[in-house]
Amino acid sequence: MTKYLITIFTLSLLSTPAAADWSSDGFAMHTIKHGTVNGGIYIEGGHGKEYTTSYTQNFTVPNGTMKWARLYVSAKDTPWLNVSLNGHLLGNYTNLASNSKVYSNYKTDDQGMYWAYYDNVADYLVNGNNTATADLGSRVGLNTKSWGIMLIAVYEGGDRPELIEYWVNQGNPLLHGNHPPFASHHNTTNTSFVGITDVNNITHANIWTVYIWGSEESEPEPHDTLWFNSELIAEDASDGAGTDDQGSNWRGACFDLEKWDVNRYLIRDNVLSFDRGEDSILCPVGAVLVLKRDLESAPTTRVVQHGATVLPAISLVVTPVTLDFGKITHGEQSKIQMLTLSNTGKSTITVTADITDIVNDLYISGLLLDSVDWSTYSKSILTGEAVDASIMLNIPDDYAEVGIQEGKLTFWISEV
Repeated sequence: MTKYLITIFTLSLLSTPAAADWSSDGFAMHTIKHGTVNGGIYIEGGHGKEYTTSYTQNFTVPNGTMKWARLYVSAKDTPWLNVSLNGHLLGNYTNLASNSKVYSNYKTDDQGMYWAYYDNVADYLVNGNNTATADLGSRVGLNTKSWGIMLIAVYEGGDRPELIEYWVNQGNPLLHGNHPPFASHHNTTNTSFVGITDVNNITHANIWTVYIWGSEESEPEPHDTLWFNSELIAEDASDGAGTDDQGSNWRGACFDLEKWDVNRYLIRDNVLSFDRGEDSILCPVGAVLVLKRDLESAPTTRVVQHGATVLPAISLVVTPVTLDFGKITHGEQSKIQMLTLSNTGKSTITVTADITDIVNDLYISGLLLDSVDWSTYSKSILTGEAVDASIMLNIPDDYAEVGIQEGKLTFWISEV
């Protein structure tokens, strides 16, 4: 069996004598799904902050054949998260701070602010009415709550099929000032949508953004701003003023889902930027770019158009390409970060890992992939499938170096 070198990552951290016990800046958004479909994409959610042990959100899914879907749930100060869809249990996440499918920030003691996802929902969705329920623990504490539940569903066919291309970005960055409990400012965050092959026959380009923490529209300005390729597209984008497709008003400023027209600013590689302005806290957790193409743009004299996309036998795309573990002191663990591994070839592949250290075997001895030693990591990925891998670094108590420590993570793939 032949093995192929597929990609190399740069790893870095700043080893320091002190570090916080929670992630003050959260997790940057990155692309977890990119595809095309002749059908549609359903993006809905709600309904704002609610102190409860059982949070419910309804969805009305259009007609069509489900091709891909994810359900997202927000929660704060709960020890576990148990979610069902239409009566089917999706999963009980019991260790939220270390779960690879939960983005956590604002950690205090053993609790925190969470944005979790479930990727096993497509088989349980039905055309029409759907109900998602999140159980948040056994009792309502002072801060135990959810801000909202969101569903993204890609479907083929339906009543009004359109040729669309889409990118789904997810994360949980936390923008804030230097007020307690934060020691410094974190004012902006970016996320990218790259690789648009042809912008000339696009008729509609829309960005969906979702927030689980922002400003209320009644508060004094200046509020947060939203930028696409350095062009201002919205002010006070997180105002929390809206309704879901059930007609329910969102509650407070702790959930917002909006669609923005970006057709005039679209280029091949695009950057969406969030700026908190004077909002004390801003937490964007998702962004979806949806393009609709003109099917009538081909010349009328062309009777038959031949075309084919030849896939390589094996191909792996991994995002992001650079990881920074931040500031960590001896004897501590880094925050968990996420990689997305996408099999873009025509064959099922097996992925393994290798490490190259620059200084004193720090990454060789301390890097974990999916909570196991990197040397034992092995993942089988079907063609067209994208999987997440968590990555974390342990620094030994007796590690002698300080300053910036760099290394390289290499992924190898072999055809099954």
